[in-house]
Amino acid sequence: MLREAATQHGAIQTLGPLAHNRVLLQELERLGITTVTTPDELSGPTVVISAHGVAPDVVEQMRRRGFTIIDTTCPNVARAQRIAAEMTREGLTIVIFGDAQHTEVRGLLGWAGEKGIATLDADAVRCGASAASSRIGIISQTTQRMEDYIAFVQRLAASVLTFGHEIRAVNTLCDATRKRQEAAAELARTVDAMVVIGGRTSANTRRLVETCQALVETHHVETAAELGDELLRGKRRIGVTAGASTPDSSIDEVENRLRGL
Repeated sequence: MLREAATQHGAIQTLGPLAHNRVLLQELERLGITTVTTPDELSGPTVVISAHGVAPDVVEQMRRRGFTIIDTTCPNVARAQRIAAEMTREGLTIVIFGDAQHTEVRGLLGWAGEKGIATLDADAVRCGASAASSRIGIISQTTQRMEDYIAFVQRLAASVLTFGHEIRAVNTLCDATRKRQEAAAELARTVDAMVVIGGRTSANTRRLVETCQALVETHHVETAAELGDELLRGKRRIGVTAGASTPDSSIDEVENRLRGL
């Protein structure tokens, strides 16, 4: 979408990184697509909402300033936003299973209303959302692992569910991410080591690393240059996987480097 937009509009700004991958962002910069971190830094006239989405008040602020908006919010994230908004309108307090500092989760909190809470610790909810409401809606950051989300919901229910309480949990996990994690785990069981390619700050890449680390020696790299001669010495069969935002060029370079080793 941005490559087409850059041809049409010229210089473009994205509010927050389009995706958490340094190599991808460098490629976009060469096309005239730059990143700002806050709405105040936007100079327009064309602004991009990143794949992680933003809060509704941020969109309204940009419209009032007269910007042309290109919305690249991931459809899975947009679905989670709609669910948060719907449950908020129904009077539920929203609990988001996710990293409160992550761009996607900060955006989801904007759709969850004033009582929304984001945490990875179910026990933290007991003195937060549960004290404010007997009706709780639970959603997840889209890139979390299914088994972790299920455990979170079970623990939260066990700690706050009393007579008359309502807990409504919706699966907002990205199915493509889940399948990628399952495929990585299947591969990890058959190799001597795994190489996971992707940004250091990419949530879905970190979940892949965690999945593989539980099964076999795993190395997280952003570029082929990080694969030194000693890193995989003695390993004969190497598995490779990559985060969702990893450019094909990065994957090809890592594969070529591994074959060279």
